[in-house]
Amino acid sequence: MKDQQEQAPITRTISRAMAILQAFDETQLELGVTELSQLTGLDKSTVYRLLNALQQGGLIAQNVVTAKYHLGFGLLPLAGLALQNLDLPRIVRPYLEELAEISKETVSLSLLNDDGRVVNIEGINSSRRVRNVGWIGREMPAHAVSGGKVMMAFLPGERLERLLAGDLKAQTENTITTREGLLRELEEIRKVGYAIAREELEIGLNAVAAPIWDHEGTVAAALSVSGPSFRLSGERLVELGRATKLAGDRISRQIGYTPKG
Repeated sequence: MKDQQEQAPITRTISRAMAILQAFDETQLELGVTELSQLTGLDKSTVYRLLNALQQGGLIAQNVVTAKYHLGFGLLPLAGLALQNLDLPRIVRPYLEELAEISKETVSLSLLNDDGRVVNIEGINSSRRVRNVGWIGREMPAHAVSGGKVMMAFLPGERLERLLAGDLKAQTENTITTREGLLRELEEIRKVGYAIAREELEIGLNAVAAPIWDHEGTVAAALSVSGPSFRLSGERLVELGRATKLAGDRISRQIGYTPKG
């Protein structure tokens, strides 16, 4: 009982520190103490104390000009170790480069996390002036992006049901928000082998994605191409969908997948 009581403050401190780290995203790269307090629900003194501790560990850094805080370079080795353990980005990189050259658009490698959200873990941004920026580490709702839909389409029934039981929130007026509508979309994806998202996450942004299969025949990740809707529409989307599927199939075979039949 005593050990549990002693561990409780430590667990609480770790949870609070994690809340601070997770408050940052691509739209909020720098945050002040007041902003972090509002986002985490912690009082300012607690935020300040935790920021100092995280700063000492290199996980948080402070902008000397704005006095605001941002994620520190100390996180990079940790992220690198996690990706090395996965090793998929290293294998996929040449295919990303090839697909980026073919499409002239932003290409990304994504995973589906335990919370049912899509996370970009590798990518190459388009060199064009008007482009989509594929943030590494960005989390997106699976039902609203091509990578998420293509991974959902091939999930085991039980896990798919768990995702469908959640709230399918609208990101734009084009987001599929009903179970029936999403199931119809997933069935079509299974037929053609790739997914298309037409302004479902952001207005003006279209994308295609194909699955990457592992040696056990399970969808391990998604390969996607995204860009402005004025360039990616109609037959161009279908063309890139097929090219992405071909790249996904080649990657799958390299990591040990053997197609059935």
